[in-house]
Amino acid sequence: MITAEFIVEELGTLIADERLLEKLLERASRHPGDPREVAFLWNLATECRDHARILSRHRRELERGAADIPYPRWPRGKGPQPEDALDEARELAEVLAGNYRSSESLAEDPYLRKFLTILADEHDRRALEIKGVASGLGIFDEIDEAEIEEVALAL
Repeated sequence: MITAEFIVEELGTLIADERLLEKLLERASRHPGDPREVAFLWNLATECRDHARILSRHRRELERGAADIPYPRWPRGKGPQPEDALDEARELAEVLAGNYRSSESLAEDPYLRKFLTILADEHDRRALEIKGVASGLGIFDEIDEAEIEEVALAL
């Protein structure tokens, strides 16, 4: 039987990963030259903040006294470079999608279960979009997975 403590712990991990993804996307937004891509990455970071906020609310409903999950911090000048942050963000988005899928069955609350399903799909899409930005493909152009793979192999 899945306990409430286990679900609270799992949600805490998902919140921590969302907050790390937010920070990585903010850092990665310093990389692209196209101002539209900068704004796009910044908006993705803002969405991660919203996801963490909603997950925190669900977590507090399960356990009122649950400790807050801190934002990750890097010592001044020690964080990843924008290019590296973009790659790390893509990898983390892929991992998060899988973690959301594996957490769906744990949630008894139908709203939380639906939210986890939506986030799994969204992070799959986000990983593909970040991969396109990292590969040098414009995110405002029509792209597919085959084109991204071609560019990635050429790099």
